[in-house]
Amino acid sequence: MYFVCGFISWYASAQPNSINSDTSSSFNSNLNTDTDPKGSVDSQFVVISSSDDHRSLVNNKLFLSKPDNTITTAQQALMVFNEGEFIENTANRVSFGFTEEVLWAVLPIQADTTTDGGLSSVIEIDNAWLDVVDIFFISGNEIVRQESLGDTEAISGRTYNARMPSVSHVFAPGSTYVVFRFISQDPMTIPIYLCSEKSKQSVMLENAYFYGFLYGALLILLVYNLVLYTYLKERRYLLYSCYLLAFTAFNFTYTGHGYWWLWGEMPSVQQWLMPTLMLCYITAGVTFTIEFLNVKKYLPSLFARRKFIYAGLLALAVVMLAYGSQQFAIMAQLVILTTLSLWMLLIGVMCYKNGNVLAAFFVPAIVLGTGGATVSSLATWGVVPYSQWAFRGIELGMLLEMSLLSVSLGFNFKEVYKARLSAEFTSRIDPLTNLYNRRAFTQLVYPIWELGVRKKQRMSIVLIDLDWFKQINDEFGHDAGDGVLELVAKTIKARARSSDLVFRWGGEEFLLFLPDTSVSDAKALAETLRLSVKEITSESITTVTTSIGVAAFNAQESGGTKIEGLIKVADKALYVAKQKGRNCVVVG
Repeated sequence: MYFVCGFISWYASAQPNSINSDTSSSFNSNLNTDTDPKGSVDSQFVVISSSDDHRSLVNNKLFLSKPDNTITTAQQALMVFNEGEFIENTANRVSFGFTEEVLWAVLPIQADTTTDGGLSSVIEIDNAWLDVVDIFFISGNEIVRQESLGDTEAISGRTYNARMPSVSHVFAPGSTYVVFRFISQDPMTIPIYLCSEKSKQSVMLENAYFYGFLYGALLILLVYNLVLYTYLKERRYLLYSCYLLAFTAFNFTYTGHGYWWLWGEMPSVQQWLMPTLMLCYITAGVTFTIEFLNVKKYLPSLFARRKFIYAGLLALAVVMLAYGSQQFAIMAQLVILTTLSLWMLLIGVMCYKNGNVLAAFFVPAIVLGTGGATVSSLATWGVVPYSQWAFRGIELGMLLEMSLLSVSLGFNFKEVYKARLSAEFTSRIDPLTNLYNRRAFTQLVYPIWELGVRKKQRMSIVLIDLDWFKQINDEFGHDAGDGVLELVAKTIKARARSSDLVFRWGGEEFLLFLPDTSVSDAKALAETLRLSVKEITSESITTVTTSIGVAAFNAQESGGTKIEGLIKVADKALYVAKQKGRNCVVVG
């Protein structure tokens, strides 16, 4: 995330003359500085030779123009440099915060060769968001070459095909002064590398692998959460997908991939797309946080005020458009991102204290993302040695953050799935007797019945009714009646086979569906159940008798019989049993 980056950028922009580190980077020992005994600026050169095959950060070899300079041309910059008015960047300063000033820099290079062909090296500025990057190669007080590589220029004008502003140059034997001119509405960060063609291609391949892995992982997480949303219809999965998409689009833009591959011929798109996507990222983060942490349940007062948050973001967008300043838009959003990081951590902790289990994943995830951004910021501002991997800390942190959030959503999916299964199971079970209810009958019996009819198997229905049950309720109370129903249900369940399905059919009625059972076997089971119920209940508050109707499916005689018809036959048999004095079994 960019929260810590935002604060440091804002802080540094208020102090443009400060140097953030007194420690120079470990500049590659193969690059030497030739200095005369007097240490004059004119004799300090970065020496390159044909044996060099590396890539080194050369910011500590730069000479920088002073603030409020009036330099307008490269020749003037070199003249001022020769007069000793440039400041040697011994602190290896890489970033200069937000500034409206033009930054000039001079890199003296000495080509250690005697061949007429000279030495070829690549200069790379490892930052894709700089507006103006003009590079002048001056030899013998004449500009021998000029390149414009900023993102205000169409990418087709670049002579070197790379994501980062780069130029390959053949340095003539002797000295060459490389003069840089930088202007940017975004943070002025200028890591300058000098490398061989081989090392440049190696780094480009390394970056291709890294970003291929990063975008591939983000794409997998995006698809995974969209699938979960399609299955569960929970908004948090959709909003997380939007959060992932917003970060990926923002990252794709500020790392220069979009400008390199898609809209390189439209510089104005690149200029405003980064602040626009940053605003989308902020909005997606706020919306996702509110939904992910179920703020409606765990922080209802904040949920009631969410419209004010969204209104504030909308107002920021309107102000951005009205003010028309790209620098203002980015600075404002970086400050908001810094505030947002504290806000997200705070409500995460509060939701966790209020019992939200998912907040236990959310808080460390945000810490990981912020931690990665912190490493990138510290490297950018020189507090820790600058390196590409340190600069990528923000992306690695975000990948860890989003992976952990995806794990939490997977955990939530598991809990939701378990709750759904539990709800489905509960909806089919009678809570008093723990037998299947009528709703379960349709789901469980119909498939078995259809298969049995097709295969002409024997099937039977046993319908049981408790005799004089109303009198038990009237005499002993409904609690006693419930106790009798539970006892009878346990008795029936204990006597039934594992393949038999037992249902509570009505108030005091029970139904058994007996697959692969003849009418004689069904009648025998019914008799057993009648005697068992009478025997077991005799030890309770009162002896309970049962009237039972039995009906069997005969494939040879009843080819068109439906299960409902068989139940009606059993019900009629039960009615006959009642008419015969109860406490008996009748076959329909």
